[in-house]
Amino acid sequence: MSESTGIGQASELTVQGQTLQQLYTDFVSGVFLANRRYQRKLVWAVEEKENLIDSVVHSLPIPLVLVAEVPDEGSRRLEIIDGLQRLNAIFSFLENEFAYDGKYFSLDALADTKFALDSGRLTQKEPVLDRETCRHIANYLLPISTYRSPSEESVDEVFRRINSSGRKLSLQEIRQAGNTSDLAALVRRISAAVRGDASLGDTVALEDMPKISITNRDLGYGIKSEDIFWVREGVLPKEAVRESRDEELVLDMILDIVLENRAPTASEYRDSAYGRETNRATSEDVVSSAIRRLGPEQILSNFVTAIDLIRQISNASGKTWAQHTAAPATTRGLPRYFHSFFIALYDLLFNEDLVPRSIGELNEVVENLWAQGFTISRGGTWGVRKKTTSIESIKAALRSSFKPEDDELSRRRRDTATQFELELQMALTESALFEFKQGFTTLQGPERHAFNEGAFHKVLRTASAMANEGPSARGFIIFGVADDSADADAVALSYGVRPVQQGSFFITGTQHELAELGTNVDEMSRKLVSSIKSSKLDDAFAKRLAATLTPFRYRDCLLWSLRPEAGRDVVNYDGRIYYRSASSTEEATGAMVMTVVRRF
Repeated sequence: MSESTGIGQASELTVQGQTLQQLYTDFVSGVFLANRRYQRKLVWAVEEKENLIDSVVHSLPIPLVLVAEVPDEGSRRLEIIDGLQRLNAIFSFLENEFAYDGKYFSLDALADTKFALDSGRLTQKEPVLDRETCRHIANYLLPISTYRSPSEESVDEVFRRINSSGRKLSLQEIRQAGNTSDLAALVRRISAAVRGDASLGDTVALEDMPKISITNRDLGYGIKSEDIFWVREGVLPKEAVRESRDEELVLDMILDIVLENRAPTASEYRDSAYGRETNRATSEDVVSSAIRRLGPEQILSNFVTAIDLIRQISNASGKTWAQHTAAPATTRGLPRYFHSFFIALYDLLFNEDLVPRSIGELNEVVENLWAQGFTISRGGTWGVRKKTTSIESIKAALRSSFKPEDDELSRRRRDTATQFELELQMALTESALFEFKQGFTTLQGPERHAFNEGAFHKVLRTASAMANEGPSARGFIIFGVADDSADADAVALSYGVRPVQQGSFFITGTQHELAELGTNVDEMSRKLVSSIKSSKLDDAFAKRLAATLTPFRYRDCLLWSLRPEAGRDVVNYDGRIYYRSASSTEEATGAMVMTVVRRF
């Protein structure tokens, strides 16, 4: 086994006790990374975090934390293999995100938390724990095992071995643990997109993970359990999401999407798709080949589009999906009922190229769907015949409220709008490759409401910096979104526009700007394309960037997207090289020039 995985080949393992204050210093320095290929979601409830702090206070042992040392352009980085929930609980307690025994950690007790307090990043909450208890917490020794390995595969194998017993992980978490197959990657990405905790890449800084964590309390960040699509729509209970049964449901639906011949739904068929069992209908090779044939990006886009349509149906009805369809309530949720409905909808949208005539008409058909005599078996294996009958019956009932889609531009804009919400999720943890602008015009001064040529060309400079992140870099630039309340307030004051809040972002749109400029979407598109092509960007890159300009609508707001993508070489702007430092665009000088060049 070690020969194929790389375990034991020039690898090294050290174990060392480190104080919580030492670990926190590493945390604020950005040392810790969470790799979502094998890490579970951040799902600990506050009560579980409090129990961990209680162990620290009473000097009780906490299980060892295992990290892997990974190279990152010369910086020290540690990927958390085991212990993500524990470290997050400790650091969030030190930052006053929750109390222990009704009291908060004193931010004056650590140099790093005091600096954050003095700089305004953290605020001391009351009442405060006594100094002696805080000192005891800060000096608690946590065993850290550091694994140094020459290969990514060996790190994945270590994680699989740690979690192979299944004592804490669900069956689906065990399937996903450290699995890098096409199917595992697609299940992970789609599941995160639907839950609302998507990230652009597999690796996320630990300090950013709470932004996409799942919480049972209103903490001002993360995703509340009851707001997750599956829970809100009555498809699965909160506990099921904690156990990754939402990912199991996504897996089942993906198999029905990609396989030409539908297979039974049961554990043995799921295991086979992950290579853990051998079944011809859902073998790992057959599934991977099917995913590559259809394209994982297209499957993701189609899946999210179908979910978005279900959201629209629920919003229009004023009921949850379960209530609206009259699906029978069960303690374990309604996975098979939703599965049947979703696949029927998916087939109509993407296999028959149909679109709803109107949400209102579709709503009438969907209402009390399961009161019309459709039945679905609940336990054991869901056989092909019964499953297919359910899907085809629902499809027949829905078809009358659909019509052919014959407008390719409308399809492209619809897909862009659906993708937009996913991009907002990813922007929370990957600021370097995302840029949001409230619009194209100046908001105040003598040039008020005029097209801001200078600001637009700064965006193009940012596009070049995004393309310089590396050969596979792909940036996201959106016009019509304010990323903080101050910018949103400025738009409201200047134009009288009320922004639409989506998470921590504010959708301002640009329709009011076009009206003020006396132009329309087509004319604005031509102007922007011309401005991009005649800019100080490299000619080839400018042409590629201009081709990605796409206007689209989201909740009645007109937005615009640009997608800068890296080529084979560094991109120049006005003869200079730029790069992204977090959410800032900087000019590369001195040694940084070579750092950027070496990326290619």
